[in-house]
Amino acid sequence: MSAQFSLDAATPRREIARLTGPVAVVVSIGGILLATVLSPTFSWAGALSDLGVTPGSAWLFNGSLVVGGLVGAPYAWALWSAGADPLGHLRAVTYLLALVGMVGVGLAPAGRPLHFPFAISFFVFAALTAVVDGVARFRLDTGKLALLAGVLAPLAWPVWLLWLGGRGIAVPEFVGAVLFGVWVVALSPERPGRPT
Repeated sequence: MSAQFSLDAATPRREIARLTGPVAVVVSIGGILLATVLSPTFSWAGALSDLGVTPGSAWLFNGSLVVGGLVGAPYAWALWSAGADPLGHLRAVTYLLALVGMVGVGLAPAGRPLHFPFAISFFVFAALTAVVDGVARFRLDTGKLALLAGVLAPLAWPVWLLWLGGRGIAVPEFVGAVLFGVWVVALSPERPGRPT
């Protein structure tokens, strides 16, 4: 009886936790896009982090990264609880580390000593999360697509900078952030609408 009660009590918490990931994506990506509109100087030939030090957009850019990271943290618990093997648990850990990097970028804007390590850790762990998930669930179509998203995110950098002659890093940064968001919302084993 008590085991049944504890299972029933955990189910609503897990359902709420499953929603926090997509909400975090909307907050962070939405905040970034709105900050590009509000910034008087932003250029896609620069870096997204420029938004974090520009008057008029800094509060929104930095705030959306911090709030998005904090809101999305319970999603790591949903991923962990769904993990049936070490790769499933690793997926939850890398997801949480990506959020730590994202929050760190918001708390340490461009020009501060910790900004670069936080930014790099976000992009590395965001891509790694999708790769780990893809390997763990490769037998499924969503697993294959997750692996593809995880591989495409880092490939966006050399493609943009070398082959397409891109200036700045805002475009590959945004591609990496969007692919991470797509993984959370549409490919993750805890995505909305997927049965528990």
